[in-house]
Amino acid sequence: MSPSPALNLRNLRYFAAAYEARSALAAARRCHVSQPAISAAIAQLEAELGQRLFVRQQRGLAPTPAAQRLYPMAQRLLADAQAIAAAFRPAETRPRLSLGLQASLSPALCGQLLAALREGIAHLELRLLAPEDGDTPEVWLGARGCAPAGLGAFELLWQEDYVLLLPADHPLARQPRLQPSDLVGQPFVERCHCERAADWREALAALRPRVCAQVHSEEWALALVAAGVGLSIAPRPQGPLPPGLVVRQDMAALQGQRREIGLAHAGSAEGLLPRVLEVARAWGGPALSRAA
Repeated sequence: MSPSPALNLRNLRYFAAAYEARSALAAARRCHVSQPAISAAIAQLEAELGQRLFVRQQRGLAPTPAAQRLYPMAQRLLADAQAIAAAFRPAETRPRLSLGLQASLSPALCGQLLAALREGIAHLELRLLAPEDGDTPEVWLGARGCAPAGLGAFELLWQEDYVLLLPADHPLARQPRLQPSDLVGQPFVERCHCERAADWREALAALRPRVCAQVHSEEWALALVAAGVGLSIAPRPQGPLPPGLVVRQDMAALQGQRREIGLAHAGSAEGLLPRVLEVARAWGGPALSRAA
């Protein structure tokens, strides 16, 4: 009996990308290859394993039980392969990037971009900088106009609309149409870390909100609203909403209120920057609010 062929690591990487993205096209963007290359890799894996890995549906790829079993195995193999390559690569030759992150961004989206950068740039070593660190990063992820001094060039990745966050059991969550007057005297969770915190404080002053909590992270803002502590105005949360949280955007005061999120940099075309921008463009941000 002839031995089974060894599985190709590249095919496993393409499979893992398709499994995570649930889309061959999105996986192709992430891996910087054509969509047929992703499809061919999946077809070859299916032939080698004798198992169907995905069911093609109108909205993308649905993993089969075989794919669900294969995915954690593939992740371990890919991680081991990356660790072996990194162990034998001289430390001084590894690409390094200092990256600043705006505090009011979605942690989930920041994590996705960081993963895309580490996947798209082999052996990348990231140094994450907070504003209080005092150092200017090489690249900064945040809202247009909020970057540190010296980072004037801006690469737009996606847009976010501002919305009203309410507890699911709040009476206003079920009201057909909201007016600014409905917010008079309501308890509010103030997002002090937001770049527009002062703007919203001024805009809401006439409504005499009762500030019942001041938070400095998106996680706490969403958690306190979901717990029924108060209402808040924030960029639309990305991904699944926490239980107990309702999003409303039908209030006139919020119409057209949005921010542009992207990468700010010094504009140099040298070094690692071109590759960073290429990977970030291919990743592109949340599909539902991706900038055109």
